Amino acid sequence: MPLISSPLLREWDLLQEHVVPHLLESRQDGRRPQAWSVGSVADAVAVVTAYRHAQPDDGPEVEVFASGAERDLSPVTFSLSEIRCVPAGPRSASFERQDHRWVPGSQITRQVFLSEPGRPVDLVTLRPDAGDDLTERAIAGLRDGGYLLFLEPVFGSDPSQPADRHGSLRAVNGSRRMFRKCARTNRRPARPEPAAGTTLEIHQAQSDLVAGHARLARSLARRFSHHGESKDDLEQVALMALVKAARRYDPSREASFSTYATASVIGEIKRHFRDKTWMMRVPRAVQESYLAVKEARESLTHELACSPTIQQIAARLDTSDEAVLEAMEAGENYWPESLDAGVFEGEAGRDVPVTDSGFELTLERQQLSALLPRLAPRERLILKRLYFDGWTQRQVAEEIGVSQMQVSRVLSRTIGRLRDWISD
Repeated sequence: MPLISSPLLREWDLLQEHVVPHLLESRQDGRRPQAWSVGSVADAVAVVTAYRHAQPDDGPEVEVFASGAERDLSPVTFSLSEIRCVPAGPRSASFERQDHRWVPGSQITRQVFLSEPGRPVDLVTLRPDAGDDLTERAIAGLRDGGYLLFLEPVFGSDPSQPADRHGSLRAVNGSRRMFRKCARTNRRPARPEPAAGTTLEIHQAQSDLVAGHARLARSLARRFSHHGESKDDLEQVALMALVKAARRYDPSREASFSTYATASVIGEIKRHFRDKTWMMRVPRAVQESYLAVKEARESLTHELACSPTIQQIAARLDTSDEAVLEAMEAGENYWPESLDAGVFEGEAGRDVPVTDSGFELTLERQQLSALLPRLAPRERLILKRLYFDGWTQRQVAEEIGVSQMQVSRVLSRTIGRLRDWISD
């Protein structure tokens, strides 16, 4: 289980002395404080934890956005050394122990959003080596008067450093970790829009669903292991389908997640066999017919204790004999035999028809060389330009002074006459 590291969580005093007071300033304007943790969900959890410990019970909740989070459903898990940096009171109220791991509690996860903020925020946490593009976006995401916190100190005053390239940033103290964005206009900051997107609470719940039903997905994949695909590939398809099912699942529905996940995983595995495993391109309708014929043939074999006939399979599927034969022929293209495959001793080889077109082309050239003098000079010129010189019909039309439509008509008549002469 991957563990998430947060430098901010280890600096509890810094959070209480510098980060939380600036977030509480937004309450004076009647706004809900918002922060943006660039590239780290764990730092967003640290900000929420420190804010909840410092604010009164009746104060507004903070909204912290975490961009750059992994889009898979790996749970956000902390080590014991991380959470020990938090005092005992906030620690017990903010973290829970689940299956030998520490995860943020629901009071924390519902305030963390796995997306970028839609409007300027009050605080941004960033690393100095985040890159120019990410730094520009982070500074642009600050409201006028907002604060930028570097997770590591920015030493000295160097124009190459991101904090010194922007005239709108002013260092708050000598540590060169907290900077304030100075307002350049007298306009009032825009009121932030309500937070939208997936919260960490939903993410953690989906992670628990995936972790609790991984064995179910693997067992469903093993049902199809005898169909020619490797076990690892089928398990990968099944687990990816399980992740998609966890994201789409609505707990308010009456169906349990195991029922919903079973249908989703089996459907995804069947789609994988239908779309990914055919060595040759076959229409989807024919692929589905082949799978239906295969299932019908297997079931009839068990019922009749012998191989069923084409008519019996067609009657079971309520289709025609020709449709069953077409599906069975398409099934031969599922794993076509290689021409380089060796032949076992005592086994008859398979003759592959090969057509030598060189002789036929030589005869056609001789016939054309005898027939071309019978054409008019303009007809011969059009054939030469189009088939030997590589000209277009428009270029030929400009050379002989006619329209492109006339060139096309002359060409059709000429080819027709040559075909008639050759057939005679």
